[in-house]
Amino acid sequence: MPYRLVGLGLWFLYLLIVPRREWRDLYPGLIFTALLATVADIYGVMYKQWEYIGPTTGGISLWSDLGIAPPQGGLAIYLQRRFPRWSVVNWLFWIGANALGEWLFVRWGLIRYHEWNTLKATLFYFPFFALIYLQDRWWRSRG
Repeated sequence: MPYRLVGLGLWFLYLLIVPRREWRDLYPGLIFTALLATVADIYGVMYKQWEYIGPTTGGISLWSDLGIAPPQGGLAIYLQRRFPRWSVVNWLFWIGANALGEWLFVRWGLIRYHEWNTLKATLFYFPFFALIYLQDRWWRSRG
């Protein structure tokens, strides 16, 4: 249930904050974030770094990858564009929010670490969000 609440809450925030005229421009970022989260989870589960407890498909949490990650990536990109002077704060916020959220999911028994821990998770979110940032810059430079 927490995955659903967080996912629906983030999508609600996304729809509330991001103006409708900008949704189409953010689609590539949403899709990239979903794919990046799914690939990261496949590798994490396959190499027994962690496991999801609860509703999974093939061992991965689609609520996490398709319900939580895309609106986070979309909001991060939108806020980056809207407030470029606050770029570092924006990205650090999303890194911290993800690390805190994952820590809570572990505490609530929704994720079990095997060869993973909170420090590794926090450090992982730096390249995760850096790739989202770089993908957006590359996409915008094309056109």
